[in-house]
Amino acid sequence: MSRKNEITERRSAERSELALRGLAVLLGAVFLVGIAACGGDDPETDAVIAMEPVATQAAPVEADTGSEAVSDPASNPAPAPVPVAREVSYDEAEAAYHDGEYGAAVDLFEAYTNQRPENPWGHYMLGLSAWKAGHLDLAELALTESVTLSPNHVKGRVNLARVLLDAGRQQDALEHARHAEDVDPTSVQARRTLARALGETGDLGGAVDMYESVLRMAPEDVWALNNLGYLLIQQGRYNDAVGPLSLATRVESGNPVFLNNLGHALEGAGHPVTALQAFRDAEEADDRYGKAVESVTRLRELVSEDGEPEVDLVAVAEAYRARMAGAPEKASVPGNEAAEGEGDTGNGDPRETGATEGPDIH
Repeated sequence: MSRKNEITERRSAERSELALRGLAVLLGAVFLVGIAACGGDDPETDAVIAMEPVATQAAPVEADTGSEAVSDPASNPAPAPVPVAREVSYDEAEAAYHDGEYGAAVDLFEAYTNQRPENPWGHYMLGLSAWKAGHLDLAELALTESVTLSPNHVKGRVNLARVLLDAGRQQDALEHARHAEDVDPTSVQARRTLARALGETGDLGGAVDMYESVLRMAPEDVWALNNLGYLLIQQGRYNDAVGPLSLATRVESGNPVFLNNLGHALEGAGHPVTALQAFRDAEEADDRYGKAVESVTRLRELVSEDGEPEVDLVAVAEAYRARMAGAPEKASVPGNEAAEGEGDTGNGDPRETGATEGPDIH
């Protein structure tokens, strides 16, 4: 039996089990109502039916990494497909995806791919829908079929690599990311995904170089900026990390992930007042963002909120933008640069890389 058939049968069994449990509850209720209707000499009592909670699927949670967050497949089993007897159009299935109805999109694209198995785009969109719904096994199968039908399908390779990274299969992801970059070396998405795969397989230097190549092509690619900043923090290069992270927060000023990482870079580089402001901005953007809240509380005990910022982040961001664009630098970050390899900030894992950034739609 193929893996796809196994997944489909598992989804059908899960849906059947839920239906049987619902039927059992209904029959129990009818039985109790029948007893009450019979009357007799017994005194009247109020029958209370204890309804057993029926397991429901957890809604996909958006990761604070900015990448469409994908639910954990172990805790979010794939639903059984709803039989679709009629002809399904690509536009109809894609509309469900764009409306955020990912479960319905999975059902519709499964029907569409059964009707048109030769179309790689149908399998591609089935893979994206399954990924967004948190079903990594089905996403991998569908995207693999997409690139089997169209081996040089760059977006298929890129998103298959992302799914494999989410599944913890970094080496497999690296292979597909390299293939995508070989086919289209001008693709920002392919290079960014390759950079992520390099970093997750331990080649931090190669990852930094690849992210910088992305930024020379697209200086305002926010996820390349953020992920590069994090990698530099990993290497203890806090001062170097301030440039890309300050630009990321200029391009997308309300993103708490970018602001939190900028705060860690600034603190590691010896700029606690400016770091406190970055953490406060992250907290203001999302007061449920625990890491930023903890950092604000900690730094308020060490520095004054009214202190003079040590760094002009606007100037630093513009200098970094100019450097990536090939123009002369206008400013640099002053202060204490940590030695490479010194470690992270010591204040918890600063990583919020946005590793699952949004899938690309053709």
